Amino acid sequence: MYRGSGIRRDQVTTDGIPCVRYGEIYTTYNISFNECVSHTQESFVPNPKYFEHGDLLFAITGESVEDIGKTIAYMGKEKCMLGGDIICMKHNENPKYLSYALSTPDAIRQKGLGKTKLKVVHTNAPSLQSIKIPLPSPAEQERIVERLDAAFAQIDELKSNAEKQLAEARALFQSALTQAMQPKPGWQEKKLSDICDVINGLWKGKKPPYIKVGVIRNANFTKSFTLRYDNIEYLDVEVRQYEKRKLQKGDLIVEKSGGSEKQPVGRAVLFEREDGEFSFSNFTSILRIKDKNTFLSKFLYYFLLFIYKRGDTFGMQRATTGIHNIEFEKYLSIGVPVLSLSEQQCVVDYLDALSKIVCDLEEISRKTAAECDAMKQALLRQIFE
Repeated sequence: MYRGSGIRRDQVTTDGIPCVRYGEIYTTYNISFNECVSHTQESFVPNPKYFEHGDLLFAITGESVEDIGKTIAYMGKEKCMLGGDIICMKHNENPKYLSYALSTPDAIRQKGLGKTKLKVVHTNAPSLQSIKIPLPSPAEQERIVERLDAAFAQIDELKSNAEKQLAEARALFQSALTQAMQPKPGWQEKKLSDICDVINGLWKGKKPPYIKVGVIRNANFTKSFTLRYDNIEYLDVEVRQYEKRKLQKGDLIVEKSGGSEKQPVGRAVLFEREDGEFSFSNFTSILRIKDKNTFLSKFLYYFLLFIYKRGDTFGMQRATTGIHNIEFEKYLSIGVPVLSLSEQQCVVDYLDALSKIVCDLEEISRKTAAECDAMKQALLRQIFE
């Protein structure tokens, strides 16, 4: 066993020598792989380490005890470079058999022994060397690999079909959203600032009287453009400030800062709670958009979703802290199409129907993925235990 050498993200190139970085073991590969998704230049790494056909790779840094030491077998023919926080193991057994055996519930339990979650979880060669697995004859190893390959392929096909249906539904929704919101001949526009009250966030109060309210923050935004309510922090804030910035059902909240180049800020979500007292964090994080009764909140939500998915950055600037911020004046100057309330409602009803299909398929895909993973673990347990 030996460790690889660090390959930074900015050292990944479109050509050069194939390489594996430790994060890719978690996100890209499973059991075995034939080709690397990344490449680098050998000159970038002062002390390069390599792996070859049949070698096993272990990720020795991770985010959870359950995932630490994830194992994959390299079945390709090219010589590849080994990234940092990866251990390569040379051996004389069937590579895929070892990878399957080291992915069983019992092997995962052994990998996590004595590990605790701080910010990250680490393991090392001595810990990996202490793992015990059943080791039958080479012929039996081959028979087990053939059986598992066939079964895993069927399970992966089930998962892939669910993902394909979801991808098609998302593409249909995006197409419908674009078609509904694209400017059309005769359409007029109004600035966002002309049709909405845009209010900055709430500072923690300093003068009594106080009221305890749930404060919406960036962490409450989800990737599916909704809000999480299970992780809301409740704070004592000035009643005077809260009355100006209280959230009501139908209000739109926009993420003003945070994000990155790959995940820019500007996500808009609808606040849909009718119970409780809620506000939103200070002006460096979130804005509130409150309609002036000329637009449906759901129509504005879909329009801002369209703008976001189109890739508008609203003059996004990167601060020295690494945080990205919307340029406020540019955001307020967004042109919103002026439709009658009945026309807006037709658009909302159509997009709502498609959105529900996407949401239903997301749930089906999530359940299918969980069931497929459970089937794989049950099969591994049946064979190896």
